[in-house]
Amino acid sequence: MVDGSSMTLRFLGSGGAFSRQYGTTCSLVTFPGGERWLIDCGRQAPDQLWDAGLDWHEIDGQIVTHVHGDHIFGLEDFAFQRYYQASGEVSAIMCGGPRPRFLAHSAVRDEVWESLAASLRYLKVGDNPRAGTFDSYFEMIEPHAWEQPGQNPWRHSETFTLNGHQIVARESEHVPGKPSCSLEIEVGQGDRIAWWSGDCTVDAGFLAAIEPRTTIYFHDCTFTDYPGQVHGAFSLLEKLPKSVRDKMVLMHHEDDIEDHRAQVEALGFRVGLPDQVYDLVTGRRVD
Repeated sequence: MVDGSSMTLRFLGSGGAFSRQYGTTCSLVTFPGGERWLIDCGRQAPDQLWDAGLDWHEIDGQIVTHVHGDHIFGLEDFAFQRYYQASGEVSAIMCGGPRPRFLAHSAVRDEVWESLAASLRYLKVGDNPRAGTFDSYFEMIEPHAWEQPGQNPWRHSETFTLNGHQIVARESEHVPGKPSCSLEIEVGQGDRIAWWSGDCTVDAGFLAAIEPRTTIYFHDCTFTDYPGQVHGAFSLLEKLPKSVRDKMVLMHHEDDIEDHRAQVEALGFRVGLPDQVYDLVTGRRVD
């Protein structure tokens, strides 16, 4: 049971990039007080939101981990509907309505606009038919702290404040040379966090190091090992310490996940599926 003081994550879709059964990964985070945010917004997100009984005007903001179609291709729909349409008491942006907020590492944000600009720049202002900017559609949340670059030219991490909660977008290893971030979402009191992988390979040392303050992990998972792996290979996830495995929910998996469920659950992992809700403060699934 969920009350107004809880902080929850609901899977709208929990599958990988090519999933048909479970949908591309998109999740709804509800903050204490009721604000609703999406983590990633893939090509199936508009239909996933509809199936959940929600529309874009009930979403307060968007968090993006990186730019791939299964993580951002729903954003054009989000932007255009909020800009041109009203719903209930929420006016269209073009008529003075509120812009949804947007949070992403600055290097990721640049790539999001690079992807969306071909359509979203076409707003006519005066004699300029290409006056649209990212700010035309979204209110940007800027980081208030950051770590200097590591092996890549962008900042290693950026820290944001959202609804009184700290969120750290930390660069992770996904596609070499591409900005991609995991998320450390402050929950409850002190420095307790819920951790979200985005898409990344398994960094066992880091995951073990943050375990004492982590209530729950959400990690992308694949059972297909291949050279140049860019996701969380189960062959490495299964070697994590039990204390980490017992807190981990596997997501962004393939449609054959049921073939592996017995093996997964025997090791303490949970399998993320659409419509499941997790309490981020306790780390437990909500019935």
